[in-house]
Amino acid sequence: MTLHALEGVSMVVAGPRGSGRSYLLRAVAAELERRGAVVMSIRPATTLSSLPFGALRASGHAALHELSEGTPSTIDGILMIDDVDALDPASARAIAQAVATRRLTVVAGLRTARARSRHRPDDADEVRRTFLELWMDRLARRIDLSELTDGDAERMIDLFPDAELLDMPTRAGLAWRADGSRTLLRQLVLEAIRAARGGRDPLLATSSVARDSRLAVALERHVADFLPEDLECLAGVRRLPHLELAVATRLFDPEAVDALRTAGLLHADASAERRLTSNDLLAAEAHRQLGTAAVDALAERAGHRMLAESDLWWSPTIAIDVSARWHRLGAEASGELSYRPEIRTRVALAAARDANDRGDFAHAAAHAARGLAAADDAALRVEAALAREWADEAEDPESATDFFSRRRLARLRSRRAAEGLITSEEPERAAAEAEADARVEHLLAAATRAGHRLDAEEACTMTTLAVSVTDASPLERLRALTAAGMWQAARGRWADARGHYRDAVRMLDTRPHPRGISTRERLSALLFLLSGHQVAGADGTAAQHRLERELSPAAREGGAPELTVAGMAASVAFAGSGHPEQSHREWLSAMGRDPSALGDPTTAMMRLNVAEELALAGRLDEARALLVLVDEDGPLIVRRSRLYVETTILVAEGRVPQARQTARAAAALTRGSTAAALRIRDLYRLVTLDIADADEVDELVQLAATTDLPLAAEAVRRASARSSGSEDAMPIDELRLHALWSRSDPAPVAPTLAPVRRGAATPPAPEELTAREREIALLADQGLTNREIATRLFLSVRTVESHVYQARLKLGAASRRELARMVAAEATSTGPATAT
Repeated sequence: MTLHALEGVSMVVAGPRGSGRSYLLRAVAAELERRGAVVMSIRPATTLSSLPFGALRASGHAALHELSEGTPSTIDGILMIDDVDALDPASARAIAQAVATRRLTVVAGLRTARARSRHRPDDADEVRRTFLELWMDRLARRIDLSELTDGDAERMIDLFPDAELLDMPTRAGLAWRADGSRTLLRQLVLEAIRAARGGRDPLLATSSVARDSRLAVALERHVADFLPEDLECLAGVRRLPHLELAVATRLFDPEAVDALRTAGLLHADASAERRLTSNDLLAAEAHRQLGTAAVDALAERAGHRMLAESDLWWSPTIAIDVSARWHRLGAEASGELSYRPEIRTRVALAAARDANDRGDFAHAAAHAARGLAAADDAALRVEAALAREWADEAEDPESATDFFSRRRLARLRSRRAAEGLITSEEPERAAAEAEADARVEHLLAAATRAGHRLDAEEACTMTTLAVSVTDASPLERLRALTAAGMWQAARGRWADARGHYRDAVRMLDTRPHPRGISTRERLSALLFLLSGHQVAGADGTAAQHRLERELSPAAREGGAPELTVAGMAASVAFAGSGHPEQSHREWLSAMGRDPSALGDPTTAMMRLNVAEELALAGRLDEARALLVLVDEDGPLIVRRSRLYVETTILVAEGRVPQARQTARAAAALTRGSTAAALRIRDLYRLVTLDIADADEVDELVQLAATTDLPLAAEAVRRASARSSGSEDAMPIDELRLHALWSRSDPAPVAPTLAPVRRGAATPPAPEELTAREREIALLADQGLTNREIATRLFLSVRTVESHVYQARLKLGAASRRELARMVAAEATSTGPATAT
């Protein structure tokens, strides 16, 4: 645009409110002034629109004042008009005549309407028509600003200072809330960054808008043109989240529902029911404009209609709202007693289940008690027991290892005990599925207990049996497949693990999503998919990209628990690809949302994973801070992993004797275990720290020969290449056994998981290493230790290690030696290079 304006080409910049017209015009004006052009700006005002030549005479530019008097001379400069709609007709005609006679170059902003806007600009208006005719007569070029895509939003977010403070779920959530508006996105990002700087959840901070803030003003203007039926639908779905699409079209204008879905303001998940969530920022503003009383009345009407037509249709979402109203008003005032007992228990069951799922046990107990007062119900009794947090545990204490599994098992038992209440056309099949699901849950619980003891072989046996239960529900099959993949990877059977993962991915790709597989379950599956690749030392780039594609729907469909799991998965992905800072950021953000989203020891293992990457990057204080949060008396698998990470920290601190003792203690815990992936890592550590005996070296070679883990052959290759006794025998960068995940992907994916830093270019190619990084790599290839390199180059050892680490990240080198070989090979192919 700048070049066109300098060449004398007039332009009409068209776009809806929030498209960034004003910002773009200011940026172009600034660039024109930087290049020495004379810029004249007009910001039309409504108070001047009725005065002939009011805008030109109020501009303060003598040349424009002369233009209002009909002076035919050429005007030296470029006229910028923020919004032509507020121009008076006389000024518009004078400007258009000057453009037509090539006496003036103009860059003018023209507001267009979004789809379904209540107030649409009248293109028959004289002023608008004047500027549109300049374009139609080819006297001006028209530039239409499109709405933001998710990829555009991601790139725009990265332009803000401190954008690296924003985690991936937050970025996805901000992009959706912005609704394609650059103005809204800018205010959202500024608010989110302020919250992140203050240690607050940035997504939570942008869900509550202060009425006097810039964000509130931008939001009010953005929603001002929405049709009344659109406002009602947005506010209604916000009040009744996850409302089924078929139910929504009963309650709201079907055309509005369809239009809002098309525009992206309503999101329908991929389930068969097509459950809806609304853009919560815009929906909250719609609620404010309609008023709480109107939205409450809307929800109450929905409840009355569902209860009256309960034999024809039913919505758990509406039932939850009805139960909350009955709970708040009491039995008599709410009219609850006028409904049949079976309807009242059905309402209470929906509310009790939802409250238990959210961990709100007090309300779960209250809803269950009210429902049981109406009629005895087996499923309600289970929810009441779950609310007391024991859920049949006394009857079968070995049934599971955490509350989530106990909850699933208790509900499965209630289904088997009340076949007549199963809402299915095939009650016998549903009962068989419940029986199969219970069996899978027991097997998975047994596998988890075995895995905690480092008995990967027993865990594989249990998960293989779980996978073979073909009558199980899709959810239980998905859980069985991901668990089987994880334990097969730990056992050392990567081909078998990949087979289970492929089957799990097929289930995730199924459309519509299989019944019972929620957003949280999908994200949990991806979390364990990513973790399995890390355990095996395999490249998890494909799983990483799959997570990236899941982040956008997760931000639309989920709440704090779902975003917590998404953040944990992103943390694992960043760790696997060698980005410890981002991994730590994702972890902290996730844990700040819902620390109970994943039970122990899973949370402890995730925490140790982040601490390991921080230690390898030299961020020792942060690594230590995470390490001390992990219980030293936890399950065997956690105790061993804690020792493993502590070894890394000790080496990074230069405390090699203590590191050797800790590595030996970790190896003692895996001795004789069937967790081959962990045993290989521990043996490799012993070799790296020069404390492995002959039997342990032989064991490492034997494990490499009998497993197909990617890290196994690499461990033997690198162990064989070591020279015992040298000072370089224990550099921190040699402790990483698995290769960093690839950055390449044959298929384009947006947005990329690793955010581009402000001002950063694309990842450097091999020839784009800094001169210092190349010099150090070439010296390493000559056999010099880090200390010798530091002495020769007058640097500290820590600085040399930092250069080695950064160079490895750029090239994706798995080790210091591999980095040296890569740089030396390239130096040989491109010509001689000298390192002094």
